[in-house]
Amino acid sequence: MSERKRRRRPLSPRVLRWEDRTAWPMFALSLVFFAAWVWSLADTKLTVHQQNLLVGLIGVLWIVFIADIVVRLAICGSPREFLRTRWFEAVALVIVYLRPFVILAYLWRLPWFRASASRQRLRLVILVSIFTLLFVFTASTLVWLAERQDAHANIVNLGDAIWWGFSTLATVGYGDFVPVTPLGRTIAVGLMMGGLIVLGVTSATVISALTDQMHRVGQRLQHERALDAARGSTPGDADDSMPS
Repeated sequence: MSERKRRRRPLSPRVLRWEDRTAWPMFALSLVFFAAWVWSLADTKLTVHQQNLLVGLIGVLWIVFIADIVVRLAICGSPREFLRTRWFEAVALVIVYLRPFVILAYLWRLPWFRASASRQRLRLVILVSIFTLLFVFTASTLVWLAERQDAHANIVNLGDAIWWGFSTLATVGYGDFVPVTPLGRTIAVGLMMGGLIVLGVTSATVISALTDQMHRVGQRLQHERALDAARGSTPGDADDSMPS
């Protein structure tokens, strides 16, 4: 074992307990943040008052996210180990477009999914599915931001960008919306290449979960049939069937 590995300290149990207790609230607040953020981007008809309310809500939630990181840093046994294992959450406090992906971290920590093996498999399917949606949404948003100021662009609102993103991920390619700027096309290439991997992982995860579920159902049916057969074959029946 290397010297570096020997020096690593596990996260404090206090941090793990804190994360267990705050998993549901932080998961819910992350969903609220995502909804408010998308609304502020997509709705161009918001009044100034509505915009201020959304910005205020996003700001309050951002303060909550920062406070959560600060508390965990304060109670952890090793700040370096905390940042090594929770680095993405820290980076997402700086890069807002990464913040929606932190939903996956909170979802992973929800205690409900740890109650049984079937729930853990369900958690994996949900995680992969949500990651796919967030991946397409983030890429589509970045393309829209890169395209909307160009005079020749036809991706001029977030709805068109999301439609383009999903049609690109599905390899349909209707051609009704296409990026025209160099930055937009660069992001589109990233979506195409990453989409192949994401679709492959998503399909494999869902198929594996369904196959495992069918296997467990088959085993349960076999067990029930064996019990029914055992109940039907009683000692008295066996004696009656013996020749005198």
